Amino acid sequence: MTTIAAEPEAGPRSAGRIRASNELWSRALTAGRWPLYEAAVAFAAAAWMLVSTKTIKVFAPLDRVSQVSGLAALQFRFLVPALALVVFLLLARRSEKYRLLASRTAFAALPGFTSGFLAAGVSLALRGANLPLNGTAGDAGDMERWAIMLQHGQMTHPGYPPLYPRIVWFVAKFSHDNVFLGLKHTEILTTAVLGPLTYLAWRFVVSRPWACVLALVFVPTLAEPYKAYEPLVLAVIIPIVIAFLRYLQTSPAKGLVHLAIAGLAWGLLVGEIFILFAGPFYWAAFGVCLGAAVMFPWRTGWRHGATLLGATVVGFLIPSYHLIDGLLHEAPDPYFFFGTSVDPAYTFVYLTDQPGNAIRNGTWPPTGELGGVGVFGVIVLVLTGVAIWLGMRRTPVLLTAGLLTGGWLMRFYLASHEYRDQLVRYWPRTTTFSLYCFLILAVFAVKLIGERAQEFLAEHQQLTASVREQAAAAKAKPETEAAAQESDAETDTGTEAEARVPAQRGRRTGGRVAAPFQTGMVGLAFALTLFTGMSASAATDKIMPKNDGSEGQLAWHAHFDSPANLVQGVTKVNGK
Repeated sequence: MTTIAAEPEAGPRSAGRIRASNELWSRALTAGRWPLYEAAVAFAAAAWMLVSTKTIKVFAPLDRVSQVSGLAALQFRFLVPALALVVFLLLARRSEKYRLLASRTAFAALPGFTSGFLAAGVSLALRGANLPLNGTAGDAGDMERWAIMLQHGQMTHPGYPPLYPRIVWFVAKFSHDNVFLGLKHTEILTTAVLGPLTYLAWRFVVSRPWACVLALVFVPTLAEPYKAYEPLVLAVIIPIVIAFLRYLQTSPAKGLVHLAIAGLAWGLLVGEIFILFAGPFYWAAFGVCLGAAVMFPWRTGWRHGATLLGATVVGFLIPSYHLIDGLLHEAPDPYFFFGTSVDPAYTFVYLTDQPGNAIRNGTWPPTGELGGVGVFGVIVLVLTGVAIWLGMRRTPVLLTAGLLTGGWLMRFYLASHEYRDQLVRYWPRTTTFSLYCFLILAVFAVKLIGERAQEFLAEHQQLTASVREQAAAAKAKPETEAAAQESDAETDTGTEAEARVPAQRGRRTGGRVAAPFQTGMVGLAFALTLFTGMSASAATDKIMPKNDGSEGQLAWHAHFDSPANLVQGVTKVNGK
């Protein structure tokens, strides 16, 4: 059984007060097999949704009625195994062994089903097309050109992250070096793994149910199959940084050689993520620096902390040095679109640069009910305040608040200069970053509220049991030895027996640890299953082929474009 250590408070402290960080994965990788099992379940769920599309024999991607039938078919193929897992969780609630297996299976599978649903939708939307989303235009054309350049032994643009074009180039090898099919298959596969990787990244930080919730609110909200590598980097980098800063906090308890090796491994991992897509690193820089300063063991082991950070920087520069050099010499972003003309303070709904009817049928952003802020925005802001109120000493809350602050300030700074300089500098991309931070804080607020409510109920039950015991003791005072024996017998079958029932039940079920699994986990899994089906279907419907200027236009272009339209010999960045 994998255990979860107590959440360490943020900030420097004396050596005697340092507590072990969350060893959720490190212990399991040493002594257990469950992380590998959860990973296998998550990826298998995503693979199931992709493979199940082969059983949808009749589908016309350009016909709206067929699209509706396809969405319903995907929903059916999701609900059957997902509800079976909920039933398994329900039946296993009284057995500790099977309860843990059921929870590990159910909560790991849902994120895989979510992104797998979306990837299966992309597969259906592109059925019969030999081109990826958007055909040969925009970023798709850039990727295709760079993949062709790699096939001829040439280098890609030095100012663009090089890993994704190389993945496209590699996948194209399985399609007879057809870069168009290579990019199409890469879009589908990258979309499919988004849910499992998001879940697994958050498992470094929180338990199974909350990692599942965080993955499920992220994937349908911010997934973008056209450029799936962007949300993938955003999804995993925040929990990875949180886990690293926890490790930094406990570095005085580890040897210097161990820290050097671990730092090098952390740096290589983050460097590989950086060369996949660099955008979120810009917006996260301030929050990461702030978190590192707070978590650094200044008084208890600064040499250990410095060793870890130094080795991490070295590991990070090994794969990313050339990209950093290219970014320093890259021309600033001049791409103006509708998103650069909206209120910069609005971040609660993310639209790509193809909003379709969202801006044609009214103003954008929509006018909210409370001071221009909508109900969803008000709820998220309230939960953000609650998270900071109840969990400011928690590492995830502290770091996420710092990330949000840094990205928020950079957003307005860059937007305030776009008219003067006639440059965008990518500030609209901070919308996804800010929204993700808001969602993380909202989820942690609900988590903290639940923990406080559980503590209150536990204290209330203990107080009630104590009062019952005192009342029983007061009624049991005998006047004679015979009367005492008779009173003891009556009390044993009456008041004291009732008072012992909660304790006996606690021993039979494992105390309050088992209670959430008996009721709350089943209810949570059922609710998340319904949410997954609804949200994944809505996200998939957006990418179905439509000739209306929305995200569905990307799939529409794939059906009507031609490889001959790809402009050769032009190296571009972001379509410019």
